Amino acid sequence: MIRFARYLTLLPCLLTSALVQAGSIEFSSALYSTSEITTPATITLTRTGTTTGAASVTVTSTGGTAAAGSDYTAVSTTVSWAAGDAASKTVSVAILDDRAVEETETVILSLSAVSGDTIGTQSSTTLNIVDYEQGTLQFSAATYSVAENGGAAALTVNRTNGSNGTVTINYATANGTATSPAFFTAATGTLSFAEGETSKTIPITIIDNSVGQANKSFTVTLSTITGGAVLGTISSATVTIINDDSDFTPGLTKITPNATGITQSDMITLSQASPFNSANSILATINRIPELAIPSLEATQEAANGRVSIVVGDAIYHLYPYTASQASSTTAAIYLNQDQSGRMVTDEGLQINFQPALANFSVLQNALTLMKLTEMKVTKYGNIEIQKNQGPPPLELDDTGKLVINNSYYDRYNLRPSVVSTLAPGGAKQGVFLVPHPNPALSGEVFMQVIYPAGSTLRQQLFTTAPSVGQEFINALLALNGVNTVRFDGYGIISFKFNTRALRMYADFVIRRVDPKTYSTPSPQTGLFGVGDLNGDGTEDFRMVYSTGDEQYFYLLP
Repeated sequence: MIRFARYLTLLPCLLTSALVQAGSIEFSSALYSTSEITTPATITLTRTGTTTGAASVTVTSTGGTAAAGSDYTAVSTTVSWAAGDAASKTVSVAILDDRAVEETETVILSLSAVSGDTIGTQSSTTLNIVDYEQGTLQFSAATYSVAENGGAAALTVNRTNGSNGTVTINYATANGTATSPAFFTAATGTLSFAEGETSKTIPITIIDNSVGQANKSFTVTLSTITGGAVLGTISSATVTIINDDSDFTPGLTKITPNATGITQSDMITLSQASPFNSANSILATINRIPELAIPSLEATQEAANGRVSIVVGDAIYHLYPYTASQASSTTAAIYLNQDQSGRMVTDEGLQINFQPALANFSVLQNALTLMKLTEMKVTKYGNIEIQKNQGPPPLELDDTGKLVINNSYYDRYNLRPSVVSTLAPGGAKQGVFLVPHPNPALSGEVFMQVIYPAGSTLRQQLFTTAPSVGQEFINALLALNGVNTVRFDGYGIISFKFNTRALRMYADFVIRRVDPKTYSTPSPQTGLFGVGDLNGDGTEDFRMVYSTGDEQYFYLLP
């Protein structure tokens, strides 16, 4: 009993001695810092004091501005020391990169449930997670456009949502409707963004080929990023090359008619793919024009000579498609000019320009052969030219005694066919006939009628006089002071207004080569010139000098 009482007396001393000999566990610092891309973050715990016994403590993430699961992985772990172990211990905190631009966020870590030791004064610590964003790389736009004569397309690649560190990204072009090297120069490469850089440009050389075509496009694609950046949603961009050439003709396939004794210009092959959509032929788009969409009414093209025919009841339109251009709109329609030329506009915006075509060559050729005129030429303007003197050129002496070709050897008859042929009148016979001009003021003039077989029927096509180059003549006429409102009235008659007066003139059948001796300048001046009364009807007449080196007379009607 006395011994037990003595033990109770000594117990406070024993407990005090044990507490003094226990170790202390705490965080090594009140603040830690790590980058968002550094994982894991390392937190250090120290054990000081008496370490003769074993000890353990629980480390728990208890709060802060960072969100567990998106910014870091929650921590709840026990750290243990064996008896005599005084070494520092570490706890790992897995950091999650949420790819969001944000301020520095914090995680609070606390110590609890200590065993064998005590918790020191640094029982909690703060872990700062510093935002680190390499960024998102993508094109500034999904589509770009550049003029064909623009030299180069500049595609911008932006670095958003951060610009930390050095990152790279590859790019490469790929053919579309625009192909390399015809429309652009293929390019591959790598863009490198230094720390803080947010924009780079990819230059693509554009080829100006001076050939009309539909707007064409190619793509540029981004790939293979290094440095931790990510690829954005606009990883591919389409570049459209805006055509700046209105004439499509050079780039299209042609038909070159080949017939004995006939020289013809090339015609556009309408069976080829449309320059706007390779799934359609040009002819198919023409036949979508509302006027041709009527059942049983369509345009067809003869493969050998390129002539286009459109049958409308008893009438047949004969067209020569000679050029193609960019239309000013996509309203599909057929337009016929007063001089029998015209244009067909498709719903894709392609304009096929046409001239009237000769429906039947053989009947006219047979008649000309009897006149020893075996050669004829169909000009690109749709006229038929027949040289008056066929055979060896006549020679004569010039003023210096030099032997030269007689200039009149190059004189040619110029005929313009009507764009439409009709059934021949009852009782008509096959052949070529000269018919008196229906205008009383031209009682001495004629126009030509060709009656030709078409299956079991006879058809007729009319031929009149016309300017050699219609548009050049119109421009020259309008250039005269006071002239306006020029019209082709048919049968070779051209009407116009001179101030308030309504006047008419008639084109001569004959086109002549310009005789340089009749002009005072070394180079003949082009245009329309008054030459007095050539035909003796009391009115002023004109001479038209074309840039081709030809001249043609025009007679003013009384």
